[in-house]
Amino acid sequence: MKRFKIFSTIILIITINLSAQTGLINKFEIKQDDLTITRPAQPNQYMDKIGQKAALLGYENGSFEMWIWPWKVLRNFEIQFFVGTTTQPIPAKDILRDISVTPEATTLTYVYESFTVKEIIFVPHDKPGAMILLDVNTTTPLTIVPGFMPVMQPQWPAGIGGQYSYWDDGMNAYVISESQQRGLFLCGSPVAQQMAAPPAHMFADNPIQFKIDIKPGDAKNNFIPIAIAGSPVKTKYDSVKTLYKNLLGNVEMFYKKNCEYYENLRNSTVEVITPDEKLNLAFEYGKAALNNLIVENATLGKGLVAGYGLSGGGGRPGFAWYFGGDAFINSLAMNSYGDFSTVKEALEFTQKWQREENFPIRKKNPTDKVIDIGKMAHELSQSDGLVDWWNDYHFGYNHADTSPWYLVAIGDYFRKTGDIEFIKKSWKSIVQAYKWSLSKDSNGDGLMDLKGAGLGVLEFGSLVHIFNDNYTQSLWTQGIKEVNLMAKYAGDKEIENETEKLFPKARQALEKIFWIDDLGFYSFGAAEDGKQVRDKNIYSSTSILFGLSDEKRSVSTIKQFNESDMATDWGIRNLSNKSSLYDPTNYNYGTIWAFTSYFIAGAQFATHFNLQGYQTIRNTAQHVFDYGLGVAPEVFSGDINTKLGEAYHDQGFSISGYVFPIVHGLIGLDVDALNNKITFAPKLPADWKFLKVNNIKVGNTTANAECRVQNGEMKLLMDINSDKEIDFEFNPDFELGAEINSVTLNGNKLDYEFIKHEQAYQLKTNFKLKGKNELVINYKSSIGIYFLQSVTPIGATNEGLKIISQELDGNKLIINCEGKTNRNYELGVMNYELIQNITGGELKDGKLIVNIPGKGTDFVKHKVEITKK
Repeated sequence: MKRFKIFSTIILIITINLSAQTGLINKFEIKQDDLTITRPAQPNQYMDKIGQKAALLGYENGSFEMWIWPWKVLRNFEIQFFVGTTTQPIPAKDILRDISVTPEATTLTYVYESFTVKEIIFVPHDKPGAMILLDVNTTTPLTIVPGFMPVMQPQWPAGIGGQYSYWDDGMNAYVISESQQRGLFLCGSPVAQQMAAPPAHMFADNPIQFKIDIKPGDAKNNFIPIAIAGSPVKTKYDSVKTLYKNLLGNVEMFYKKNCEYYENLRNSTVEVITPDEKLNLAFEYGKAALNNLIVENATLGKGLVAGYGLSGGGGRPGFAWYFGGDAFINSLAMNSYGDFSTVKEALEFTQKWQREENFPIRKKNPTDKVIDIGKMAHELSQSDGLVDWWNDYHFGYNHADTSPWYLVAIGDYFRKTGDIEFIKKSWKSIVQAYKWSLSKDSNGDGLMDLKGAGLGVLEFGSLVHIFNDNYTQSLWTQGIKEVNLMAKYAGDKEIENETEKLFPKARQALEKIFWIDDLGFYSFGAAEDGKQVRDKNIYSSTSILFGLSDEKRSVSTIKQFNESDMATDWGIRNLSNKSSLYDPTNYNYGTIWAFTSYFIAGAQFATHFNLQGYQTIRNTAQHVFDYGLGVAPEVFSGDINTKLGEAYHDQGFSISGYVFPIVHGLIGLDVDALNNKITFAPKLPADWKFLKVNNIKVGNTTANAECRVQNGEMKLLMDINSDKEIDFEFNPDFELGAEINSVTLNGNKLDYEFIKHEQAYQLKTNFKLKGKNELVINYKSSIGIYFLQSVTPIGATNEGLKIISQELDGNKLIINCEGKTNRNYELGVMNYELIQNITGGELKDGKLIVNIPGKGTDFVKHKVEITKK
């Protein structure tokens, strides 16, 4: 037995050494877990793998472009296969079968009659490079030929000349660079052989290729590695070779580090577990996608970019440069699930580019007066340094809403972390942004306006230069509130007193300027003379999300936004299709942005339109599975469920569009580190029997909460891993008509408040706790409706039933809805045995069937009345 062990060890050592000598990599396990998404590959569908220093952007057919920030190293990387001695190529894209995605790696499977190849792609999260591992099983000799077009182009708007490439025999790789060697990269494989001799001092017109010969059995226990790596700044070639060799020599280690990185992200932030498994999966992929917005540029530092997409023959990889507004928008989503360190880094990065007297835009003359001190930057190309971004281009500070967004984002971070030291350190920056915004109040009404300030939420069209922009002015009002709180802790009495007076003034102005009394909803904007925009526009929900608007008026507004001229089966239009400005493919005037679900879903939950809020979230999250797996595109048609051609493929705030309202609205989670407090206000759909929320961080305390619902009992189980008591508010919503019998905490009676909102009832209670606890609510449940699970196919038009509102009139539940005529719509019904009678619908097999009579193809308003026994 001992001799056998020794013999086995010798064989293992020989195998490892042979692998090292041949350049192959010993096979290791590729992780498959509950986050794995596998489906038949769609050759023309987008895919990406992202690290902090590099990004591989391509298609599911295996073709991709490679970026090592800020350089586009190559494009059109593709693989061909040759069987035996044939000269007939088999393009990988022609034999593509499946795609399997996890946050750390993507696997493409190619199948032919004599071989199968799995292409495993990952980008080390902290290295400037990418790895491709080929898992080959072949019954005949096989030649693998990767090829690509070298590019060596910096990100837009920079441009250079003098690019070149050549084959390095010692590295078995192509070298890609330019005459000044401001970036230097390698692409190859230890087992590669040269197939092309590129011309000197220029790029060839055709792809450059290398080949890898494999005999049956050669790769049975090994991966064939291909590496792309290099330096984005000027350095010695030896250091690039060292980096390249390090990646190839430690492939398994870097893969496992990727796995550990995403596993840590998952386990250190809020985890949401619901009966809706697809929503759970979308939430976890959302956290990974938002974290992938971190880009560490060797020249500029580490911050959040806006998103990613294919650049084709150009230099714009989606919106993969630094956008202040996008960073602040996404910060609220990241704060909601507790990725505080990333948010802090993002905030610090944006502070570096805040407008100063002579930086980053330089005065043309020493006597020039700078009027925009304190304004936050809108965007920064990663090519700054190769070009003079701030002084030669006019995009840097062209948005007004970025500065109030900064105040909102840093205030949100402060409340959730209690990071007083950071606020004190940032106080000068905060005050400058506040004062700049305040200086844009040209008429003294307490609201900053767009006159001379820059762009608001729109970037073109007839409403772009409107004086009062509800979106921007709501952000400013919320920003005043946040500055007031921060001033208390920064010890700035002057700012504290000023904002104490300014906040109610600004709120009053919001109501006066934007409420349209005869139409019953808040306007998108108003001209300087007070003339209001009278078309429904989704951005009016911003003030409702932040709780700045009158409660009854907010309810009236959301009712109208739930109608079919706004609501579709794949999201909410940014503009009513009844508007004369409506165009379903117009970027700003009729399309559907996943990003706007951030506001409308949040506002729906804030006004207790919980059924509609959940539907908005589900429709938005579905995009994570319909296009590039695990990411969401930027913008969709308002009439057809499809991504616009101009839309980039992986947009960060599209992910925030469902992640933020899941946490903020659906599960109703909020943490207040300043007061050591957790608020948990779940709005459970009627068919949900449980909800688990883990890894809730407040200060140094971690809490887990589980909600169970069954037979007139709601049970909350809380586990607080601290000996120190925390304040806890539990404010769940119930269906209309529910009645509370008792509330106990650990067997002791607990006082509560029961509020009857128009769309739902809500119990409110608060208490102190530590350790393990059990809260039990005994109640008499009533009739509740819910949407059944469904998926809107790509290419579909708007057909689904729209629930506009519900109301309770005595023992009647009235459902106001819209739908197409002469078709059966099905809704789930909770406690259908309590139903005595239904008008406007019928009960069948426990489901509510709604068939709206009439003619035509338009949506028709309809009312269903359910009488309770």
